[in-house]
Amino acid sequence: MMDGNNQLVRLRVGTDGKICLERRILSIPSINLESIVSVPRRVLEAGKEAKERMHEARKEAQGRAQRNWRKAVTGDPEKRIRDHMQEVPQVKMIDKLSFTFGVLTICGSEWLALRHADWFPLYYYAIMTMLLLWRLITYSKDKYQLFMLDFCYFVNLSVALQTAFFPTNINWFKANYILCMGPLMCAIIVWKNSLVFHSLDKLTSFFLHVFPPLTVHLFRWGLIPNPSIHQDDQLAPLEFLLLPLGLYLCWQLGYWTITEGILRSQLDNDPDLITSLRYLAGDKKNGFRNLCMSILCWIGASQPGEDLVADSLKAKITFAVSQLVYTLITILPTPFLYSSYRLSCVYLVLLYGCGTWNGASYYIEVFAERYRLQFARSSDNEKDDGSSIIDTDTEDDSDEFENALEDIEIDQSSELYKTIVAAIIEDESLDDEIVDDAFESQNIGSTVSDAKVENTARDVLCEKGDGIRHNRSESTKEMDPASDTIDPPEVVGDKVPLLLEEAAGDVAVKRSSNSSSESNGQSWEDLEVVEGK
Repeated sequence: MMDGNNQLVRLRVGTDGKICLERRILSIPSINLESIVSVPRRVLEAGKEAKERMHEARKEAQGRAQRNWRKAVTGDPEKRIRDHMQEVPQVKMIDKLSFTFGVLTICGSEWLALRHADWFPLYYYAIMTMLLLWRLITYSKDKYQLFMLDFCYFVNLSVALQTAFFPTNINWFKANYILCMGPLMCAIIVWKNSLVFHSLDKLTSFFLHVFPPLTVHLFRWGLIPNPSIHQDDQLAPLEFLLLPLGLYLCWQLGYWTITEGILRSQLDNDPDLITSLRYLAGDKKNGFRNLCMSILCWIGASQPGEDLVADSLKAKITFAVSQLVYTLITILPTPFLYSSYRLSCVYLVLLYGCGTWNGASYYIEVFAERYRLQFARSSDNEKDDGSSIIDTDTEDDSDEFENALEDIEIDQSSELYKTIVAAIIEDESLDDEIVDDAFESQNIGSTVSDAKVENTARDVLCEKGDGIRHNRSESTKEMDPASDTIDPPEVVGDKVPLLLEEAAGDVAVKRSSNSSSESNGQSWEDLEVVEGK
């Protein structure tokens, strides 16, 4: 039965005739219109709250995974992997890997082209797929990914599709051959592609321009068997013009459709998103851009010194026309290459050699100095720190030497003092050829300045000491005990060393501010000796 609270209950009649409540079965709430109306709002709020919680949980999980990944790679959960890869040890490791990869790729290409040419297309597909995926990742970080819409990438795609899926389509093959041996190969010279092994970016650009021509060359001359291609085949005039221009127009229309239609709003909102047109318009050092500007000034379409706005209609038309003219010029030699195997081989060697020469020039003229400076900064800083410490120690030793020298005070009444003075006088008198007279004199009078004599004694003592300053005074050096210019050996040869030791015991460690000859502004040449009578 239903009670007053809208609850379904069960009653039981006992054997004694009494009715008792057994249990409540179901509670039916009363119908409330407001509660029914608020259900959608509560559901919406609960959905928003659940979405926010899921977003926070996902963000937190990504943050934990990112920190764990950073710690595994860099050792520091707060350091970005990109910053870590730009540090010196990682840069060196990447350069080594790139160099090894480049050398092995060249060796593998040569071996396959000469021994198993039919495997070369697969090798080409694998290498370029890997390199272009790497370039897409690296270019996307710097907003350069739209560079990969350029014509050279389109030609690579066309060659890969035709040789892999439509090998018997001879017209498509001829169009690819003309574009590969014409604009693509000449781009090595125009854009200065270089074979730089340690730079994966330069390697990618070089292989991008050399692998497709080598592939179509192998197909053209039967090194890769193809029943639809005959060695005595020729390029007809209409084929020579219409086939490559048709393929070129397909690329040009697709390029403008993507950049001016699909991605127009994105390009307008993001000026940092670089296309080849934006890059060339802003690169004032680029020869191709400067040539276009000179032609515009010559025909009166632009003024000298005027900047070329990349998103303007004039810039777009200018580069579209210049690209078309470049294509028409570079396809001119292709009929001769298609007809002559030897000429085609010489052409490939010359242009591949040009790219190799550019790489050699880069290594010798640019890379050696730049690479040395890049990794020598830290060692230079350490050397600077070490040299400053050494210089400081040397200056401290010099100061201590000067202080010790000034502390020496000579006893002018000692026999050593008089003997040293006599030796100096004797040495100076040699120039006047009166050596014997000077030593025979028993009473030598001297008016030598006390300050100069004291300085002379100091120099002699220092010369006998540790040999710290051997070039302090020429007169001190001349007092060599082994010298032949002093006749009495018992005075200079025997007694001077003993007298120096005696002087070392007699000196008093006392500061004398007037003992230096430099303070008096005098020199050894000012000494005047008066012979006593």
